[in-house]
Amino acid sequence: MSAPLHQGTTARAAEIGPETRQILTDLVREKYPIFVMPSWFVSTEAAQVGHLLSAAVGELTHGDPTRRHRAFFANSLLEALHGAVKLFRHRALDQVDRHGGRVAVLDPDPALGRRLDPLGAGPDRALVPGVPVVATAPELARLLAEGEHCGVILRDDTLDPVHAGRLADECRRRGIPIALDLGTFDFTRPRSPLAEAVRPDLVLVGGSVTDHEVPFGAFVGRPDLFAPWSGRTAFVHSNTYGGNSLAMRKVRAVLHRRWPDGSPVRRAADDIARDRERTLDAYAAHLNPATVELHRRTHGALHVVRAAGSRLTVQLGSGRRVEVLDGLCGAGLGVHGHNPDDLVTDVLERHDDEVDYPARLEEVLAAETGLARCFPAVSGASAVENAVTLAVLARPRNPRIVVFRHNYGGKTLVSLLATAAEGTRAPFGPLYPDVRYLDPFGPDAVTELRAELATGEVGLVWIEIVHGSSDAYGPIPDELLAVVARERAARGFLVGVDEVLTSFHRSGPRFAFQGRLPQVDLVALSKALSYGCFPTGATLVSEAVHQQARRTAPELVDDLRTRHLHRFAAHLALHAVAQVDRLDLPARTAASAATVAAGVAAMRHRSGSVGRRFVTGLMGRFEVLPPRLLRRFLRSDGDALTTVTMMWWILHARVFVVYDLFLLPLTASPAEARYFADRAVELSRTSPYTMLWQVGLLLLRDRLAGRRGRTRRAVEHLPLGARDE
Repeated sequence: MSAPLHQGTTARAAEIGPETRQILTDLVREKYPIFVMPSWFVSTEAAQVGHLLSAAVGELTHGDPTRRHRAFFANSLLEALHGAVKLFRHRALDQVDRHGGRVAVLDPDPALGRRLDPLGAGPDRALVPGVPVVATAPELARLLAEGEHCGVILRDDTLDPVHAGRLADECRRRGIPIALDLGTFDFTRPRSPLAEAVRPDLVLVGGSVTDHEVPFGAFVGRPDLFAPWSGRTAFVHSNTYGGNSLAMRKVRAVLHRRWPDGSPVRRAADDIARDRERTLDAYAAHLNPATVELHRRTHGALHVVRAAGSRLTVQLGSGRRVEVLDGLCGAGLGVHGHNPDDLVTDVLERHDDEVDYPARLEEVLAAETGLARCFPAVSGASAVENAVTLAVLARPRNPRIVVFRHNYGGKTLVSLLATAAEGTRAPFGPLYPDVRYLDPFGPDAVTELRAELATGEVGLVWIEIVHGSSDAYGPIPDELLAVVARERAARGFLVGVDEVLTSFHRSGPRFAFQGRLPQVDLVALSKALSYGCFPTGATLVSEAVHQQARRTAPELVDDLRTRHLHRFAAHLALHAVAQVDRLDLPARTAASAATVAAGVAAMRHRSGSVGRRFVTGLMGRFEVLPPRLLRRFLRSDGDALTTVTMMWWILHARVFVVYDLFLLPLTASPAEARYFADRAVELSRTSPYTMLWQVGLLLLRDRLAGRRGRTRRAVEHLPLGARDE
């Protein structure tokens, strides 16, 4: 048995208090959507929090709560910092030859520097290059005098406001935007002399706005700073858990303490909840206008108002409510569907603040995977980031990382290395350069992999067995995995697997690597542990990797072990893992997967509407083809094709599929599995022109019903009979 998770540190696991417990209890009992979909979920609470953060930042920095700001939600202060660096780089991309993507950071605490540069290689060769960290204001002034930068981040809350103001003025004179870290600031305080002196362009927000009880982070700034993230690049930076309803309600409750009832800021926040149009307007103003454009274009098909088990209820623009089968599962979240009652009865009501749930979780996950050490995370991205960092520390003389194309690892500056889509990485350099992206489906894939491994430079091979990106169709070929397995022992590199999307029978076996790789050294988990309600994750590593990494950088390893310790999150994760067998998911998912596979096999082979397709377990992908005569237009306008496809799925097929990827509930009933399989067959037999006609007719009928006042309050349920069949 390994040592307790917190041994050797003074860190204490985070907890949740009565207010947060009540918020989560209310969400479950209301069956209110908590996690529905990444990026595209627009809730009243998120719009209100965007408004409240905008007002707070305006008041703290300029004494004016009416100054408009935009925000981006993350799961931690560190994720927010990564997002700020990416935003600074993207907005100055046309001048990258001048500034080289450098963002200078003032931080007297060495912890951040260690995370960005685990091996102490210097800012040019760091794991996160181009982000030099200095400890004092004079050092920062010298750094800025030595070369151009595209941004500056101040993380020293002990700075003298007068000196900080002069430093900020110098940055503005040079045209360098400046971010101020207020991650530990108490936002219920009326003033911040430091914020007033700096008048930052961007403010980093952390766990203080959730009382450090729910993982949360944000960066809030001038709307023009976010201009690069609009149109086709509106979702180039994204976050699975960002804007989740639990965090939003908690942040709202904390920020309400800042202003009394009846104050102009509170009245404006209350007005946002009056109707859907006000919510959308506020979301567009303070968060992401492209998301709002999509919601309006789909006429309410994405407006999820209820989530229970394997069913969602959407409210269309007319007010009509329609129940649909969840075909996305919050992008793979949870093992028991949405808002199960046992979350309250078995976890919240039985939670004991004195139990060391993190240590118990480490033991359980060690038994599940054979990897003894658990490093807590707050998202899939942070779990992947932990894994990459630990691998670099454990193999300091073998700097190269091999990643297979189509892999998706996340969008922080470290997890981005495991995201193979070049367009997703391109605006945010410099990135760690020693990564090789190999096409697993290419004709020379095996030869290229063997040649790369033969260099002796490879320290980590990172694998997502079943890819999460939209341009891959099928799991990694067995012959590549056989090469990895054979060469691992001979050459000494580490093998890491990303199970964020595929764990606990999502893709068939308990873990996707089981039966395909005989031994792995690192595993990233997240979504299945969340129980559909709480941002969490875990990186599992062998004892050997842990010890090797600790010999290289003991302080950093201890920080990684404790940074995201959360007692309640661990309790939830323990419950989620236990439910896998209590719910008999091995047998249930196998039966449902067989039904879905039979449906996919029955799809018309030569279909005018569906091209490539694959299914593995309860996940898969359909390539929906545009009408032949409109193909050139719709391929160039991907938004139009996406809109038509998702509206066909939701409004006609009554299945909530919003990307080309489908993820069915692990607890789907036999009737629900058959229903989805039948809809897949129908899709393949429906011409693209018929799809367009069906969607148009449904929208016309709904609009006419709304104008005539014939929308009904009652929900139109799926025609499947009993929910628990």
